[in-house]
Amino acid sequence: MPLSTEEKIQDWLRFVQRLGQTDRPQDVAHAVIHEGIRAIGADGGFMSLLSPSRTELTFAGSYAYAPDAVAFLKSVPLTAQFPFVIAFTRREALFLESLEQARQDYPDLVPHIQNFHGSVVDLPLVVGDEALGVLVLSFAEARSFTAYERVFLRVLAAQCAQALQRSGALHQERRAREQAEALQEQFAFLAAATQTLTTSLDLQATLDALTRLAVPRLADWCAVFLPRGTQLVPVAVAHEDPARVPLVRQFTDHYPVVIEASGGLGEVYRSGTPQLVPAVTEELLRAAGADEAYLRSVRALQIHSMLHVPLTAHGRTAGVLSLATSDAGRTFSEADLTVVQDVARRAALAVENAHLYATLQDELTERRRAQQAVTDLNAQLERRVEERTQALAMANANMEAFTYTASHDLRTPVRHVRSFADLLQRRLGDADPRALQLLQQIQEAASRMDELTQGLLDLARVTSMDLDFRPVDLGPLMQKVIEGQAPDIGPRQVQWMVGALPVVQGDERLIRQVFENLVGNAVKYTRDRAEARIEVQAEQTSTEVVVNVADNGVGFDPRWAGKLFGVFQRLNPADGFEGTGVGLATVQRIMHRHGGRVWADGVPGGGATFCVAFPRTPVTADPAP
Repeated sequence: MPLSTEEKIQDWLRFVQRLGQTDRPQDVAHAVIHEGIRAIGADGGFMSLLSPSRTELTFAGSYAYAPDAVAFLKSVPLTAQFPFVIAFTRREALFLESLEQARQDYPDLVPHIQNFHGSVVDLPLVVGDEALGVLVLSFAEARSFTAYERVFLRVLAAQCAQALQRSGALHQERRAREQAEALQEQFAFLAAATQTLTTSLDLQATLDALTRLAVPRLADWCAVFLPRGTQLVPVAVAHEDPARVPLVRQFTDHYPVVIEASGGLGEVYRSGTPQLVPAVTEELLRAAGADEAYLRSVRALQIHSMLHVPLTAHGRTAGVLSLATSDAGRTFSEADLTVVQDVARRAALAVENAHLYATLQDELTERRRAQQAVTDLNAQLERRVEERTQALAMANANMEAFTYTASHDLRTPVRHVRSFADLLQRRLGDADPRALQLLQQIQEAASRMDELTQGLLDLARVTSMDLDFRPVDLGPLMQKVIEGQAPDIGPRQVQWMVGALPVVQGDERLIRQVFENLVGNAVKYTRDRAEARIEVQAEQTSTEVVVNVADNGVGFDPRWAGKLFGVFQRLNPADGFEGTGVGLATVQRIMHRHGGRVWADGVPGGGATFCVAFPRTPVTADPAP
């Protein structure tokens, strides 16, 4: 019977219409194999598709063939000398009307068609220049194919190929959309989790809210285990069915989670490494040595897949976040692990903050208890010993004065020491040289202490003070800074080379303090130069405005440049150059609060260059100190 009868063409058109409604490549292949081959009028056939590696044809299925007859088709390299492979590589249909001729032309095929008689058509599935696979049709009786039938079969193969390509594109589009929706859901969950974990400092309320949030978005079960002695205890548990929550607590009562036990939650807690169990099977449980009672308890929980992630913050593990699913169609993967680890990190911070808050509350309670005890004792002493009321009042006054002095200004007693030393020096005159020498040492120590406390106060002030960000023109500001160095320069000559300076965003008071420190250092460390030279230049990059302050002073060893910006760090002897070792630390704090940075380079005896960089994009918030 001709292949292109009106009835077969109508059958094929109806079949192609159904293919147009299929959006998965595997469904298209299945339909062509199990419906299309019969609709064409062939007695059997199979389909093979190009593998992802593009080096072989992979068997997709067959119609009316015994499984052992197609076993060799599972994976066929493109170098094989089989007619359907040649049809694929040449992108040309092969019509084998005589299998005797096929046996002569393709000897490698002979072992596979010994019991076969009739004709075979090998149709490459081609769209444009791309070959997707090959469709092979077999006919029980030998036959000749008319020119019309050959064209008809090629058209049918092209339609199958187009359906495969279209369904593949639709499948990829759907996968991409599903992935985008999943990613959006993950972001929404992380945002909700972050809000939940930062809303309250009450540990139990926070963890209860977290487990309820994770169910059912991430899992059917969610529990948080925290250490209690030698065990991990479920402090928060949630399930889609709240009536099942007691099952977890009953299970852990009968089978407590021991921290030192091998495997499971204990190992996750000790190692800080997550554990993913895609499927909890009977074989897996029996391999772990579980007895029948344990197996019955696990079956009651109806756990299919598990994921345990440590709650780790700042290198310390506070507990374990455990998730489980009950549905066999919901299996955890590496993608789930990434999301849960992110949640676990945030939860760990919440646990740590809650612990710190609880500790602080305990300390405050203890302090209030101690204060109350002192108050009660004072009242009791006042009632018992009335004659000591005045002495106690004086002691209290002295304590208040001490508290005020200690909590306000350390500079006040230092200035008193220096003032009294000056007064005593004037009283002594030249009567006692040794006493005058000792007084001078006291005055020098008091002056250094005054400078040191002032530096520390400046450092504390720039760390905590509110900033007033606005445009600051560095040109006029630098001129005022240089004019302010006149008392320290004195009669010596300094060659100033100041280039054009830009406008930056920042707090003008603190920026001026930065350059007063840097320029002041340049003036100080060029003191022994016959020709002091100080250069201030600026350059701009795509992201920063960099201002360099360079001098030809004593310089420093660049290997120790990192120590310059630490508190009390000095690279030059204190007896050669005065200073407290706090100024550059203050510069670094100020630049950090402006979102900038500071660094230095130097050569011993060859001068130093200090660089500060302001961001081109103004900071919108004060960075954390």
